[in-house]
Amino acid sequence: MHSWARGTAGLACAGSLVLAAAGCGSNSAQDGSGRGGAKAKDAKGRPATGVVTRAQADKLFDRYERINNRANKHADAKEISQAEAGSVYEESKATFRLQKNWKKKRLAEYKEPFNYVDREFYIPRKGTADWFVMVAHSKSPGQKKNTYPGIFVMQKKSQGWRLVAASYSDTTKIPRIAKDEDGFAQPVTDPDKKRGALAPSGLSDALLDLYTEEGATKSTGFATSKATRWIRKVPQTQNKLLNPYAEAVFSRGEPDEEQLHALRTSDGGALALFSTQVREHDRGTQVTATIHPSDEMKVYVGETERPSFFVDWLHQSSAHLPPHGQARLLSSEYIMTGAAPGTDAEGRMPGVTS
Repeated sequence: MHSWARGTAGLACAGSLVLAAAGCGSNSAQDGSGRGGAKAKDAKGRPATGVVTRAQADKLFDRYERINNRANKHADAKEISQAEAGSVYEESKATFRLQKNWKKKRLAEYKEPFNYVDREFYIPRKGTADWFVMVAHSKSPGQKKNTYPGIFVMQKKSQGWRLVAASYSDTTKIPRIAKDEDGFAQPVTDPDKKRGALAPSGLSDALLDLYTEEGATKSTGFATSKATRWIRKVPQTQNKLLNPYAEAVFSRGEPDEEQLHALRTSDGGALALFSTQVREHDRGTQVTATIHPSDEMKVYVGETERPSFFVDWLHQSSAHLPPHGQARLLSSEYIMTGAAPGTDAEGRMPGVTS
């Protein structure tokens, strides 16, 4: 994952959406425990502790910067696996594969080292979570820091601490995070409970609805924002490219790979980072139709031309769910993580029935 590349993806040709990445950083006035200076104690009178201390959180992200910069320089997926897992790791692996299509200038910019500045940590109390959040800006040497703040989730895995989620905001302001009496951030423990129009666990479905014909014109639980507008345009643009000989149909990808992390906000709502797997099926609507894969798709399928292709996309998104009203999709980035030709007369992929 890189530090500065962000934004909406564009369409290259039939079946092809272009990638986008995420990153960020920020300094906090909290003390080493992440408690904002409170002299907290647990039920047994011992000093209350967070999932990590502020100093430990800083070191974990310092380590991430070092490993990530080395991996980006050499497009080394094995190297980056020492610092990433989950959706962020899948994004990095896909980015390294797709770089074969990049122009030299873009590739050189991606390889530039960076660091996170203005780090601000939101650390849950120990025992309430195995992850914590950092909000920060990214900065490369000799350049100004990134305008938009990024939101990152670092989680303890069996192999150690790994960055598992990341998303930029489309605004410079992040919803204020709620803290308990000792200054600890508070994870959402009831993700199925609605905050306004949506529950945190429903965010991925709501984003997927933006790809449907109904979602293009009706409410999906999200208020209209920069992110919802460009996502709604994706199927419209793709079908315009494919018409009149083919169509693009969007559905759920592999939901087992999706992630959700959410913290309570001071307004009684929640700030959530979530991932969404989207599968695009480009298929001919006439017997003689043939779909030509884009350059991005060719990374996965080669030069082959078929009447049907499946393309997998991974979204990483952030959203604010207020206690009342519609949720706001703060940002969403996506990248192509795979493509495959249809495998029978109807263009179906094994295990896919739609």
